[in-house]
Amino acid sequence: MQAIRASSTSLLSSVGRAGLVNPVRSVSSKYTRDHPRPYKRRLFEAAVEPVLPVASKTCPSMLELALTNKQRKDEYADIELALAEKVKTWIRDEKYTVTAVCQFLPVAGRTLWLTRNQLRLKGLEFRNYGNRIMRKVFEGTPLSTLDATLIGSNCFLFAKDVSGIKTIVDETNRLNWIIPLAVTVGHRIISIEEANKLAKLQSLEDVRAETAQILDRIPHQLVQSLDSQSHTLVGSLQQYSQKSVE
Repeated sequence: MQAIRASSTSLLSSVGRAGLVNPVRSVSSKYTRDHPRPYKRRLFEAAVEPVLPVASKTCPSMLELALTNKQRKDEYADIELALAEKVKTWIRDEKYTVTAVCQFLPVAGRTLWLTRNQLRLKGLEFRNYGNRIMRKVFEGTPLSTLDATLIGSNCFLFAKDVSGIKTIVDETNRLNWIIPLAVTVGHRIISIEEANKLAKLQSLEDVRAETAQILDRIPHQLVQSLDSQSHTLVGSLQQYSQKSVE
């Protein structure tokens, strides 16, 4: 038996010296050796496989992918619905009647916070909730047509009075990273050109008050002119009657 082992060892050594068998495997270090998953992991996957949904290994078509993306876009998570309802309640409680939809360009964080505080002191509220949330806020209202402007990064300026239009126009002209797209007054949407024309007036509140005074003054002036004409007519008739009697 020992003789057989010795002969086999000598045979292997001679074959190795001849170059037919290389006992050492030379592999580059950049090729990593495959490590199988741990036994516990494989056991867990085998245990939960019957209750897991079957995963589709086929690639979806372009139509199915488009329908899936559209469905994900139209669906809202619970937290998004809650935020949209919160924004609606905030606008209603704060009694904001003027809203400006603006294009929001990149700006430094410190500049943004400083500008927000400055706008708040001037009666404007700067908010950036995202286009998806604001589409849900405007859904079912006359302002739903603003969806065409909600592209990219947008921000919103809120004011409580119509006089805020002048402040919005002045501040957006001063800031180069806020570009106004449309302005809403109540449920009416006005263009930026109309907003610029309104901003050139002295004061929208003064114009409104003066218009109301003019409208109130017209019936009084009409009554006074009718009274004067009636008195003149009565006086002329009395004089004519006196002359006829004489």
